[in-house]
Amino acid sequence: MNKILCLDDDPSVLDGFRRQLHKEFDLVTASQGEAALKLLAEQGPFAVILSDMRMPGMDGIQFLAKAREIAPDSVRMMLTGAGDLQTAMEAVNEGRIFRFLTKPCPSEVLAKSLQAAAEQYRLVTAERELLENTLKGSLRVLVDILGLTNPAAFSRATRLRHYMAQAVRHLGLPDAWQYEIAALLSQLGCVTLPSDVLEKAIAGEQLSPQELGMYSTHAQVGGQLLVHIPRMETVATIVTR
Repeated sequence: MNKILCLDDDPSVLDGFRRQLHKEFDLVTASQGEAALKLLAEQGPFAVILSDMRMPGMDGIQFLAKAREIAPDSVRMMLTGAGDLQTAMEAVNEGRIFRFLTKPCPSEVLAKSLQAAAEQYRLVTAERELLENTLKGSLRVLVDILGLTNPAAFSRATRLRHYMAQAVRHLGLPDAWQYEIAALLSQLGCVTLPSDVLEKAIAGEQLSPQELGMYSTHAQVGGQLLVHIPRMETVATIVTR
């Protein structure tokens, strides 16, 4: 059952929502914006967020803008009075909400609109999951290729990932996964190097000018292999540098 968060400062409106929608949706309600944001953070994820426009303190547009920061995948909808139509249309045009409904909203219209929003949420999350699974699969293939073709480089990359994970935790860096993946794939370009050249480099032995030229390009090669994978642009930049 789809989980819906409804915000309205009128208790009678919230009571009406519960009566009309409890059979079709898992409904959570709030009468104040701050309380709704807390519910969003603590009880999410919500498929749909429905908010009234005119409320004391935090209005609907302000609430939905903050809700978008907390739960960007949740589909946002707004209830408006006739005098708020222009504001609501501007919000739709700016991409902040999926749909707006006018008060009073017939129960069948509200239910159909929420179903449409829930379907939109399903499509968005399914696409993200597909992208994440594709990304994980692509990375797994690259790591396996490195391990099979150049075990020495793979061993070095594994150690680098361990050190990077410790550094990221110590520094409290955001998006830690990017740094760890970059460390693990930092040696990817070594698949183009002769094994004897890589072994000499890892052992700290002096390389000939020709060998040094080959070795110095492995970071750029690794970055070029990664840059066309979705969401890996930053990782490719880190590897190249």
